[in-house]
Amino acid sequence: MKDGKFDLRTFLDNIELYVAAICFIALTIMLTGQVISRYALKHSITWMEEAATILFVWMIYLGVSAAVTKRKHLRIDFLLDMMPFKIKRGMLIASNIIFALFNIYVSFIMFNVIKLLGTSQTTMLHIPQRLVYSIIPLGILLSVIRLVEDTIKLMKEDESNLGTSKPSMDLDECEQIYLRKQAEMKGKKGGNK
Repeated sequence: MKDGKFDLRTFLDNIELYVAAICFIALTIMLTGQVISRYALKHSITWMEEAATILFVWMIYLGVSAAVTKRKHLRIDFLLDMMPFKIKRGMLIASNIIFALFNIYVSFIMFNVIKLLGTSQTTMLHIPQRLVYSIIPLGILLSVIRLVEDTIKLMKEDESNLGTSKPSMDLDECEQIYLRKQAEMKGKKGGNK
């Protein structure tokens, strides 16, 4: 949402993050219910464990794609930080290309594995195994799309923001907001006297 309005572009840029968050919330609720059921009621709800496992797999592979989108995926920057701008850009682009090619290779393997599953179903919920594990190549291919988007972004970035990502939590900004609110509170207390 921007200015209180739904923004389709922002939604699509974060779709993996939203679905992974929904999986995480559902997973947390299910596992909490399972713990309460098992220890308080002395009864285990077996289908919940299977559903939680499925949600966990979905959350992980959607989370990988979301991490690539936000440039939070695992990357060692030690060598990059010492390189001049053009070499650093080339290394980041080469890294994205290698990662994308690896993902494409793994997705082909996973498509073959899913074909081998045939008509098998999960034990308790009777969900087709193909559906359960289809998230793996889908998440990997979404990562490839995000890597292509990131590579295009890298080609347009200048030296000041090359390959950078916005921190999950900007502590400096939090401190500035806190100090500003403290100053406002002091101003209000001083004005009331």
